[in-house]
Amino acid sequence: MAKVLVNFQDDFLQEIDKIAELEHRTRSSLIREALRRYLSQFKTESTQQPQKENEVKPVIPNKIIYPVSKAS
Repeated sequence: MAKVLVNFQDDFLQEIDKIAELEHRTRSSLIREALRRYLSQFKTESTQQPQKENEVKPVIPNKIIYPVSKAS
């Protein structure tokens, strides 16, 4: 498994850690699940919505979706 270095603001990381603790999981596990969900949603939305010519769809939305459920 590859390792990736990601920078988060302190308050954002504290939110991540709180949720991870509540769900009895690691920070890495929580972030992996969040990215899996994002990629799944992105793929679904990109296949459902016809793209206008020259339209650029943002890769990262300006919203955070909570809560994240436990991974199975």
